Amino acid sequence: MRRTASAATALAALIVLAAGAPATLAHTAQNSASPRSVTTERCRAPQLPPVGEPLVVDPDSVKAPSGTSRPVSDRATYQRVASAVRNFAGCMNAGDHLRAAPLLSAHFVKDFMGQDSYQTVPDVLGGLRIEHLRIGEIRAYADGSFTTDLRYLAYGHQLAHVKMNWWKDRRDGFLKVNGLEALDSPVAPEAQEVRVEMGEYFFRLDRTTVRAPHGSAVLRLTNIGKERHEAILLRLPEGATGADLFNGKLSPKDVTTVAQENGGDELSLVGLTPGTYTLVDFIPAADGKPNGMHGQTAQFTVTR
Repeated sequence: MRRTASAATALAALIVLAAGAPATLAHTAQNSASPRSVTTERCRAPQLPPVGEPLVVDPDSVKAPSGTSRPVSDRATYQRVASAVRNFAGCMNAGDHLRAAPLLSAHFVKDFMGQDSYQTVPDVLGGLRIEHLRIGEIRAYADGSFTTDLRYLAYGHQLAHVKMNWWKDRRDGFLKVNGLEALDSPVAPEAQEVRVEMGEYFFRLDRTTVRAPHGSAVLRLTNIGKERHEAILLRLPEGATGADLFNGKLSPKDVTTVAQENGGDELSLVGLTPGTYTLVDFIPAADGKPNGMHGQTAQFTVTR
C-alpha cells in the first residue's frame, strides 16, 4: 500500500477499523492455503521514536534482501522468524497501530509507505487486522534478512498472499517488516469476478451489480493509465458516495476498510454482505490532491 504523505493525510480523516469477520470465513481462509495456521502473540514493540525525530534509514536495509538465499531448516531460526511474524500480527490485531508502527523498518515507512514519520503510519494501515495467519516457506539471505511466505485474512474480508522481507534493526534487535510483495491470492471457487480498469482519473467496472450468493468476489485490476493508481475498497453508509469522502459529509466512524491493493492486480474478497461498496484511489495526482478528489471513485452493489 505504497502511498505518499498527501494520501495518508486523506486517509487519516476517513479510515477506521474494519468490521469483524464472520465465523464462516475461517473455513474459506484456512482452506485457501496449505501451510498450517498459527496463533498470534501478545504485542511486543520497540519504543516509539519522539515526535519530530527524523527517520534514520539503514542503507543496507534498502538493498535487502540481497545475496544468495536458502530455506531455513534449523528449528531455532525458524521459530525466531515465525515469532516475529506472529508478534507483528498480534500488534496489528491489538488495534494500537501507533504503538505497533516501530515494527516497520524506517526504510519501509519512508520508501514503501511514503511517510516521513511513524506518527502517520496508522493512517495508511487503515485499521489492518491479520486473521487466520498461515506461514509458509521462510528463506534466509546472505545479508542477514529473511523472507516469509504468508497467507491471511485482512480487514475481515480480503484473502491475502504476500512475501514479506524482515530486517533486523541494529539499534533494538527487533526483526521488522522491510518489504512487501503481493503474490497470487487464493480465490474462493464460488467468487464472482469483476474486471476493473483504472486510469486518469477513473475506475471502469465491467458491471456495477455483483450477485454473490456466497459473499465471495474477486476484483481483477488493470491500470491502463500513464500514472500509478491504487484501489482501496471501502464500505460507506447507505446513500453516501465517493465524493462524500472529500467534502466533509463523512466522519471516520462512517467508513470501513474492506480491502487494500498492495501492488498486486486483484482483490480477493469473502464474507461480503449485501450492500454498496466504494473503490477509491488516494494516490496524489500531479497537483498533490488525491486522485479521488478528481473523481477517481466508483461504486458497485453486492446482492445475494
